[in-house]
Amino acid sequence: MAKQRRTIGMNKALLLMACLLLLPGAATKGNAARQSETGTAPQQESKARPAARTGAAGPAEKTLVICGSGDSQNLLRQLAKAYEQSHAGVHLDVPDSIGSGGGIKAVAAGKCDLGRVARPLKKKEQDLRLAYLLFADSPVVFAVNSSVRGISSISSGQVVGIFSGAITRWSEIGGPPEKIYVANREKGDSSRTIIEKQLPGFAAIDKPVGQILYTTQENVAAINRYKHTIGYASLSEAGNQPNLVLLRLDNVAPDRENVRRKRYKLVAPFGLVWKDPPDQEVKNFIDFLYSPAAEKIMADHGVFSALRKREHHDSTSP
Repeated sequence: MAKQRRTIGMNKALLLMACLLLLPGAATKGNAARQSETGTAPQQESKARPAARTGAAGPAEKTLVICGSGDSQNLLRQLAKAYEQSHAGVHLDVPDSIGSGGGIKAVAAGKCDLGRVARPLKKKEQDLRLAYLLFADSPVVFAVNSSVRGISSISSGQVVGIFSGAITRWSEIGGPPEKIYVANREKGDSSRTIIEKQLPGFAAIDKPVGQILYTTQENVAAINRYKHTIGYASLSEAGNQPNLVLLRLDNVAPDRENVRRKRYKLVAPFGLVWKDPPDQEVKNFIDFLYSPAAEKIMADHGVFSALRKREHHDSTSP
């Protein structure tokens, strides 16, 4: 009994240490060690395709697996739920993020039916000859924990100053007299790549400050949980969070009109890839994305359908 109590006590201590490592500004050596030599996010190995599900008194369901980027993960789960309601006998599985690159590789290997992508395809990915469809434009937004009072907009220069460590307190840009904590993404992340492309000063930062987080969901959760923290994510994942304040960039809001007129520059292309020709259920789901119901779900999640400006089925095979 005494040995059992000691074991329980050790387990609690280990759990506490793990929680402390997640505090803002704390080093994440385990994640840093997992980062690849090319600076891209460590990819989880994609899971094998789930077996067809059998109902209590009906035939087995057809299952489609849509794997890949975390940026469009929640959006695709909502689209999948709506699709299932109008397509009996079909189940759509949207697993946790393995990154855009992981989704592309999984589709090419036949482990997933569709891949979630939040960036343009790279040359070597185009060589896989997968069909590609850009279905939505999603603003990438800077967000702060709601404890940061008095700030509703941030300039490009202030972004560079904060993420480079030149600006360390919120009072330097009109906020409270508190230390700034930074939640950052790994080199090669889709949102970070877009910011680096549009804000040259951001790309030039030699050693960004803050904690590196390796999935969109972890990043949003950290900003949402920890006071005086700033980070960035796709609007589809950062929107509707209870403790997040979304900032204008250079006093430009990330809304539909500003995205359409290209006044708001940080925009992620949400796409899907699949093997061509698609099977019937993949084709049916692509058709569903063109529907008013799907467009409304996209708008409700802070993204704007890119399909109205494209001819139906104008997918590309790079």
